[in-house]
Amino acid sequence: MENINEHDMTKAMLDRIRNGGSSNSLNESVQQRQTNQPQQLDEHDMTKHMLDKIRNSQQIIETKSVAGGLIMEGVESNDVIKVEDDELGEEVGKLRDMVGGVDLKLYEVYPKDKNVVMVGVLDNGIEFKFSKKEQAPYINVDNMRLDSETVDVIKKLQGYYVNWTQYWVEKISEYSKSV
Repeated sequence: MENINEHDMTKAMLDRIRNGGSSNSLNESVQQRQTNQPQQLDEHDMTKHMLDKIRNSQQIIETKSVAGGLIMEGVESNDVIKVEDDELGEEVGKLRDMVGGVDLKLYEVYPKDKNVVMVGVLDNGIEFKFSKKEQAPYINVDNMRLDSETVDVIKKLQGYYVNWTQYWVEKISEYSKSV
């Protein structure tokens, strides 16, 4: 019996699964492949081929980095609802009262995923990202002094996030009904 390395065995198993091979054993399958296909693709070509098939069979959602997190782009317009100006203004007012000055960069609802994402920058330079599905907010800080005032702002931001997620647990159902 011929000694077959693990790589050849794995490739043969995958081929058999994909093509519904009819040979009685895995060794027969590998032997048949080796005799029927004298020129095999190397691993790099095989990986490229599989990735091309995946790309062709499904839509790829492009992402970009915002405030240390990822937001979705390229999704259909009915998958994303931008929070309207009046509600956006209310949110800025609440954040300003609790945490301090803020500039919201993104505030979107993803009804199908039952998620909400809010991204902004505080006046002191702390960038933040809230996502209803996450366990905590994300922040991005570039060379900031970690004094008691900064720690207080971060604690307030964390507290605001807790209230924000509780609010959206109930509010998201209004958006989900429209989809």
